[in-house]
Amino acid sequence: MEIKIIHDMPIAEYHARPEISSSILSKMARSPLHARAYIDGERKGPTAAMLFGTAVHTAVLEPRRFSAEYAVFQGDRRTKEGKARYDEIKESGATIISAADNEIITSMATAISKHPLAEMLLSDGIHEASVFWTDKHTGLNCRARPDSWSRNRELIVDLKTCEDASPSGFARSVANYRYHLQAAHYSAGTGCTRFIFLAIEKQPPFAIAAYELDADAFRAGMELRSRLLAMYASCQEFCIWPGYSDDIMSLSLPKWAMFTDLEV
Repeated sequence: MEIKIIHDMPIAEYHARPEISSSILSKMARSPLHARAYIDGERKGPTAAMLFGTAVHTAVLEPRRFSAEYAVFQGDRRTKEGKARYDEIKESGATIISAADNEIITSMATAISKHPLAEMLLSDGIHEASVFWTDKHTGLNCRARPDSWSRNRELIVDLKTCEDASPSGFARSVANYRYHLQAAHYSAGTGCTRFIFLAIEKQPPFAIAAYELDADAFRAGMELRSRLLAMYASCQEFCIWPGYSDDIMSLSLPKWAMFTDLEV
């Protein structure tokens, strides 16, 4: 499989590309309608959450670029002086972040720099390369942007911010956000043999942990990716992006809720 690697592509340009990303596939798992809406929204511009995540990644992986491209605004935009200062920063082309966000972001970056395993995993990688390829089964053009990709192309390290980086807590994040799908998509496109999540909590003490999916979880991600790519190809072919079922469906309570009221 031939892949194309582009270095130093601006993140906004990457998100505006038409190729299929793992984020788009994750939306497909909810419904094609949600995937279509995400694609349209992504091409209009990143969300606040995406901007915060990009800032964290930049501070950790490209600290010099973070210092050059981000500026902290302190003041009140409702005052004449505050508005003038804000407009001045904006006109300079810098990305504006609040003092509170800057404190969290720099604290997270410091925590990673002082964590032996995290520092080792990120020390020898190519950061934020944009990778493009064609899926051999569906013919769909795909993309990925590894946070850190080892120079021998065998290891990808993906930085994840989270509320709970403990094994049980991060396992829930993997399931809820379909990170196993991302690992499968990136591995399929790059040919890497190992994919490691580097999880860091967004609140003090900014605890860090590294995880690698077991065989069952990775297999589930690959199978899910295959089904979703096929679904995407079908929706694209017929220009139909359905949401949920048009029929009335039977609904059961989750198992955990079945006996909750009986315990009161």
